[in-house]
Amino acid sequence: MKLKIIFDKERIDDRFESGWGLSYLLEDTLFDTGEKFDYLLKNLQAFSIGLDAIKKVVISHNHWNHRSGLWELLKLRKDLKIYGCSDFFQEFKDKLNPGNFTEITGFSQISKDIYSTGPFKTLYKASPVLEQSLIIKTKKGISIISACSHMSLIELINRAKFLLNCERINLLLGGFHLIEADSRLMEYVVKEVKKMGVINVAPSHCSGYEATRLFREVFGENFVEIKTGMELEL
Repeated sequence: MKLKIIFDKERIDDRFESGWGLSYLLEDTLFDTGEKFDYLLKNLQAFSIGLDAIKKVVISHNHWNHRSGLWELLKLRKDLKIYGCSDFFQEFKDKLNPGNFTEITGFSQISKDIYSTGPFKTLYKASPVLEQSLIIKTKKGISIISACSHMSLIELINRAKFLLNCERINLLLGGFHLIEADSRLMEYVVKEVKKMGVINVAPSHCSGYEATRLFREVFGENFVEIKTGMELEL
């Protein structure tokens, strides 16, 4: 299965826009829509992907830089299937077609070999957050795609391994939310992720430059750099 990095904080060249937030495309399923529809559209065009290629959109959590591109997209593609947590629907139910919206309440299949972890309940800056991540099954093994991992990487990895009854994770990719962590916590998390059987790691978005440096140091050749405009084979 191919994963296209539609939007993230860095880019491979100036054909693409980069910024805060993320958007990844797995086959016909878009995971988050980034901070702005114009950026999303430009980057899809740079990939030569038409809007009609997108059938489903999974919104990881209700933060602006993960769902702001959705509203203009929905104006052009009213038939899109949207998958989100309950707090997202409650805030934006006037913008969403209930018939096209699926509220994720637990472990759920989104598409063939693409699953939601179900919502994690956590806090961000003292405010409650519901966040889901994706689990992908491929011939290479299990991949976990995280938007921000507000719930902590350790908790995310443990849930994914439990849900799919696996001991090893081929790839852990996305925002790891270590940008504000102190050095001791960063070092602990990076080493623990390695101990938990994660083979390849690809930090992006809110992972932070120092945490990214540590992941590169610990994982060596199994570190994967992520930039807008890249395509990976999962």
